[in-house]
Amino acid sequence: MLIAALLAALAVCCWPGRWSRATADAAARGEPVGGGTWGRWRARVAGGVRRGRQPPWVADLAEVTAVGLAAGLDLASAASVAARSPGIEAAAPWLGPRIAESVASGGAVLVLEPEPAALSSQDRRDLRVLEAAWHLTEEAGAASSVVTAAAAESIRARRAATDRAGVVAAGPRASMWLLSALPVAGPLAALLVGLTPGQLYGTGPAQAAAAVGLLLTALGWSWSRGLLRRALRAGRTDGSVG
Repeated sequence: MLIAALLAALAVCCWPGRWSRATADAAARGEPVGGGTWGRWRARVAGGVRRGRQPPWVADLAEVTAVGLAAGLDLASAASVAARSPGIEAAAPWLGPRIAESVASGGAVLVLEPEPAALSSQDRRDLRVLEAAWHLTEEAGAASSVVTAAAAESIRARRAATDRAGVVAAGPRASMWLLSALPVAGPLAALLVGLTPGQLYGTGPAQAAAAVGLLLTALGWSWSRGLLRRALRAGRTDGSVG
């Protein structure tokens, strides 16, 4: 009974849930991402390090383009000049040729299809914001420099909100790990004082109590993980959660 309860608790804790953005980014880059909590944790750490080192180059692209538009350039020329700036070219070397090819064929300035394989989900969302802003200027005749600068501000605000959400979630996530590890630490502490697992769980009531404790730990982990995921889910303008 005790072994079955332990296996059930491990299955709940390691059950592959919805992939995080960092896991999807790692998979898109071809990195090995295993299932379960360990694989998601490894990809999340790698993605967090990568995001910490990579600046919001899409916001930089929008700001440089807005400067060119304010100086009198058209959208295609301003975007091409911005894409050739050192920082943006280092982060997205595919962008300049993509813009030039699209403009030469008479298409939109920013075309994301097909998407580059190395494009992260965060950069993809940022580019969608910029793409929508430029589509607005082309369709509605809005001031290109103002709309592009507003898009850059929006992208930076979304990045800052994501960083704040990660900081806020760090405490509850650490508590989840700590509280889930406490039941496992009990037998280890008993070994330190000379008690074997057979002596601890040799009776029926002890085995039943351990099984219930493990199942409750698994249930608490699953509930806390779902609660944290819903709390971090982005909200909509109507107040609901998407």
